[in-house]
Amino acid sequence: MQDVTDIDMLQQTINIQSCLMAGHSIEAIFRNESHYIFEESGADMGGLCILQKDSLQLEFILEKSNIFHGLLKRYHLQSHTLVLDTLKKKNAKAFTAGEEYTVTDSIEDLLIDSISKQKIKHFEESHAFNHMVVFPLFSFEQQIIGCIFFGFLGASQPEIEKLTKIKKMIETVIRPFHDEKTRMFQGKCIQINNDIPLLTAKEKHILKKLLAAKSYSDIAKEMHISVNTVKTHVKHIYAKYEVNSKLELANKVNAGLLS
Repeated sequence: MQDVTDIDMLQQTINIQSCLMAGHSIEAIFRNESHYIFEESGADMGGLCILQKDSLQLEFILEKSNIFHGLLKRYHLQSHTLVLDTLKKKNAKAFTAGEEYTVTDSIEDLLIDSISKQKIKHFEESHAFNHMVVFPLFSFEQQIIGCIFFGFLGASQPEIEKLTKIKKMIETVIRPFHDEKTRMFQGKCIQINNDIPLLTAKEKHILKKLLAAKSYSDIAKEMHISVNTVKTHVKHIYAKYEVNSKLELANKVNAGLLS
């Protein structure tokens, strides 16, 4: 498998943001994109936790198998109702101290407020759980608004560089949902930002090729359209991003993910 490229990640971010702005559920979108996330991260499971005022909530968890959801079902628990006080407290301390992520060899911090230590240990031993990596998610005002975590089983090992790229993508995607005044996430995007306009399918393909430094003639050949048609689509993309050149476009698209 090839390494994750910045262009790939930018394209994925654009796709997800476009779906969100069209009104689709963030959980449904990420479940639909789970194959991509697992392939690029190398993780066996991952979850998104968000802060609603002062309460940390597990929004959803994705996994290659169904072992985590099976664990919850066995003890009559639901992901949305898990108590995450320990996870919040331990990681808030680390992130406030400037750590970019935390790594543990147990999933205990995620579950200890809801399941006994003995049951957690049995789960970890049964599935050869070896690492959990947690990253903070920040708002536009650089306030912590949640976190994402990745779990690894068996011989799987975390690659921090790849996980950091996924973290930045998810952070870019969820920021517009957060209301700084109420410190709450909304069900629909509350900030229509010019940095993330709604593009058509063809405009997304052309944007990706522009970011890859393809010429208009190369794009026209690859997409089987005329150069004039390419120019028309580029004009629409520039208008939606409110830019006047390829450089301005690249800077504006890259700002959210690559900074």
